[in-house]
Amino acid sequence: MVFNSLEFVGFIIPVFLLYWFVFSKSSVYQNLFLLITSVLFYVWADWRFLILLAASILVNFYLGIKIYKVPEDRKKSIFLYIGLIFNVGLLLYFKYFNFFYEGFYDVLASFGLASEHSALQILLPLGISFFTFQTLGYLTDVYNEEIEPNTNLLEFSVFVSFFPKILSGPIERAASFIPQIQEKRKPSYEVAVDGLRQILWGLFAKIVIAENCAHFTNTIFDQYQDKSGSVLLVGTFFYAIQLYADFSGYSNMAIGISKLFGIQLMRNFATPFFSVNISDFWRKWHISLTTWMMDYVFTPLSFTLRKHQKKGLVISIIATFILVGFWHGANWTFVVYGLLHGIYFIPLVYSGKMNSSEIVAKGRMIPSIKDILKMLMLFVLIMLTDVFFRADSVGMALDYLRVIFSPSLFTVPTVLFSNVAIITLGLIGVFIVTEWVNREKKHDFEISNYPIYIRWGCYIMLFSLILFFGKSASTFIYFQF
Repeated sequence: MVFNSLEFVGFIIPVFLLYWFVFSKSSVYQNLFLLITSVLFYVWADWRFLILLAASILVNFYLGIKIYKVPEDRKKSIFLYIGLIFNVGLLLYFKYFNFFYEGFYDVLASFGLASEHSALQILLPLGISFFTFQTLGYLTDVYNEEIEPNTNLLEFSVFVSFFPKILSGPIERAASFIPQIQEKRKPSYEVAVDGLRQILWGLFAKIVIAENCAHFTNTIFDQYQDKSGSVLLVGTFFYAIQLYADFSGYSNMAIGISKLFGIQLMRNFATPFFSVNISDFWRKWHISLTTWMMDYVFTPLSFTLRKHQKKGLVISIIATFILVGFWHGANWTFVVYGLLHGIYFIPLVYSGKMNSSEIVAKGRMIPSIKDILKMLMLFVLIMLTDVFFRADSVGMALDYLRVIFSPSLFTVPTVLFSNVAIITLGLIGVFIVTEWVNREKKHDFEISNYPIYIRWGCYIMLFSLILFFGKSASTFIYFQF
């Protein structure tokens, strides 16, 4: 049951009405209803792993209390390590066991010590990367005494399983989420309307932008051997836009849906394509994952390697981004994807500009030529690196890039001359311009301060584009992670 389906509409309307008109007497009633709703939502998505989700909730809940209560540091560490082994073990088994299993047999086969074998069929639980990282962060924060453990199992269960974020995030922190559900939520017209705007924008991004781009992306990547370099370059452009529109669309819908229940999730994308360097890009792209990795991987690692100064910083960044890549899936393509992004930071480290971040053309509608060139150069770099994200193997990605950088790059990409391509490019233009106009605001479709006739004009325009150019979609790209 995806957010852009009629089934979800039939699900969310009664849930919303029951939440505010039947279960609004206290935070306990609200949280109990949210937990029941979240369980039903997860069961609808994949009932087979409900026990796994429940086990994750119970184990991490009691480990958090144990870490906090035991007086000796050594015992605290033991309970933390148990939590790390449990949570990382879940990821390693369900998400990465086949990867290491295949790699082990490939090594044996290279020495003639193993014959052909069949891959193990291990199912990947939906949302495991997201809720596991949430609980890992929670236990680490309790251990570091940044937060006290939550002793209310109902509240903790809602924190882990809250249905708008359970499948693809954002990866929430307990310190920001749990306090919101400890108090009774009161309905707010302004917050609900803003949530609906964000849902509308996310829906437009997903079924209009991402799905129209996917029409070209799938054809070009699936048949890349028969295409010229110029056509493959067009394919990378459409895929970069598709990937962003798909995941940012999901995130905006998740955040908007959460607002309908009086809960604010963290922003996950902040117009990343309007960045002028790679550090700025990662501050705006998949923000919940990036900040998690910075806090729990990069910071302790860079502290350990601080005596090596800039070399230690580079090692910390590259190691962190290899893990960012590997988080996405058990494939060497994701490792290379993360490695390349880590390498892109090296010039910033040695120039002392790694922490520079800015809103391009702040307070102005027109960026400078210098800013335009920087944004375009970074976008092309990101776009080409995304080939590894999309390809089935490293070999395919390298072959794809080899054709791009061949003489056929300078041929005319006739694929852009079709009516469908022209319409898609026009829709992308609407998408990009809207995000540019709202790049300094809280989200990409924050138009509450506009006159009512402009707001309704925007609503009608988006509804019309969705009606005439929207395509059905049964899943989101990040569901596989």
